Amino acid sequence: MAGIRFLGVNLADGVKRHHLIAYFIAVLISSGYAGAMSILQPGLLQVIGIDYKSQAQITGMLGALQEVIFIIMLAIYGVFADRIGRRYVYTFGLLTTAIGFALYGTSTSITELIVYRVIVAFGSGAMVGMMVTVIADYANNESRGKANGLQGVVATFGAFIPPILATLPNTFVQSGYSEAAAQQATFAIAGCMGVIGAIVVFFGLSKVAGTVVRASNESLSKQLKLGAAEAKAPKVALSYGAAFISRGDLAVTGAFMGLWLVQFGTANMNLSASEAMNTLAVPAIMMVVLGALIGSLLMGWVSDKISRVRAVTCASGLAAVIYCAMFFVSDPTQSWVLGLLLVMGIAEISAFVSSQALVGESAPAKRRGAVIGFFGVAGAVGILFATAGGGALFAEYGPSTPFVVFGLFNFIVFLWSWKVNPASNDDTSSSLASQQELISQGES
Repeated sequence: MAGIRFLGVNLADGVKRHHLIAYFIAVLISSGYAGAMSILQPGLLQVIGIDYKSQAQITGMLGALQEVIFIIMLAIYGVFADRIGRRYVYTFGLLTTAIGFALYGTSTSITELIVYRVIVAFGSGAMVGMMVTVIADYANNESRGKANGLQGVVATFGAFIPPILATLPNTFVQSGYSEAAAQQATFAIAGCMGVIGAIVVFFGLSKVAGTVVRASNESLSKQLKLGAAEAKAPKVALSYGAAFISRGDLAVTGAFMGLWLVQFGTANMNLSASEAMNTLAVPAIMMVVLGALIGSLLMGWVSDKISRVRAVTCASGLAAVIYCAMFFVSDPTQSWVLGLLLVMGIAEISAFVSSQALVGESAPAKRRGAVIGFFGVAGAVGILFATAGGGALFAEYGPSTPFVVFGLFNFIVFLWSWKVNPASNDDTSSSLASQQELISQGES
């Protein structure tokens, strides 16, 4: 029976229109969570009474802690998604993230911040992993690019949720709340967002798509081993490399573009931090977001017109040029830099969309959750390197350095992609996985 076509996407068997709508609602909330902590946490640290120097150290430590948990858990969540279904893992992720956010606002010490951030990290790992896995299940291969492009558009709109949440503490204070109570109320509202998402996911996602019959009969260690074996396939390996750069690109831009502009404005233009944020950083961020909206639709269309490997080639090549071009920026407030940031937004989201389309196409259906889990691990490593390593590069060698380094990484993936045959079916990994399964069965 022919599948349903909706919003330009040919849906897989068993997937209905309302399933895709429910998924996009979940993406909106999930992507809103992605940037919420970074924008809400500074106010909470101030209320707790942590000094400025310690705030920076704690922020870096908490961010690194979350990425380490991501790296450990993403592959495991992928395996469980193959064992029990995407719906349950996604619901767990949203609910756990919601609980973590609600508790985070009640923190009164560094110890509590760490404990509650760990809860958020465990939930976010499941949430982010399933956000990528479900769209790979829902779209037929011929429209996988459009599906990931639409996901990118929805995720970009989700990026507007954190700034909205950031306005709430001041609103609550003006209504008579104490600063601490205002923080608690804001984080509680952020938590409610996840509860709504969990309800939508549990009742709205397909109960058919993404289920694997034999996975429940395999041990966790065996599934992890077989999922890792899929990296022998050239396309799967390339998708892991593309995940590293695409997540790293997003992290570099998000972490350092605003910081560069605020520092430049306060040091060279006699602006206060808030003035620099409003007059310099916000327009720059909005230009990147505009580029991301354009790039999501553009790369979604391109990924269905050419091979997914060549889509990665185009995206990584463009990102390599744009990120390396930041080397020539000495004054980030010049008008031409806004144009560069527009193209940067197109480049970074193109790398994101094309990498997801490639892994969705390349991952074997019965190992899709595990393979996309490892894909998420590669992305988490990219974010960790971009934030931790990029911070040191920014401080020691100049604000453009993190951008240039990831430009070079993009160039490496660009060259790598030319060596991958777009027409290959990646039989190598499937054959290897099958051999390992036979060996395991013989041993048992």
